[in-house]
Amino acid sequence: MRVELLVLGNSLIRHIVEAETVLEYYTPEIGCGVVNNFDPAIKLDGQPLTEGFIVLQSESHPIEFRKVELLNLKGCKNNKAKKYKSYFIEDDPAACK
Repeated sequence: MRVELLVLGNSLIRHIVEAETVLEYYTPEIGCGVVNNFDPAIKLDGQPLTEGFIVLQSESHPIEFRKVELLNLKGCKNNKAKKYKSYFIEDDPAACK
């Protein structure tokens, strides 16, 4: 099973399983009052979610991950350039050189 997580800055988070988008978040922000024992100086409700952790988990059974990759989605989108990658979402022409 192929599972992908697409993160575009603080504007979009997309969970993809077997090439099908199963969950999307737009402009995610810190919030929700169901957190216990938190530092209010860190959990600032309403602030854009701009950094954090990627956590892999299973719900009830042990699981092993064979290959985990984090890819930069900004790069050369010119398919004739040597540094082109098909997974780039945001173009960075300077990366083509």
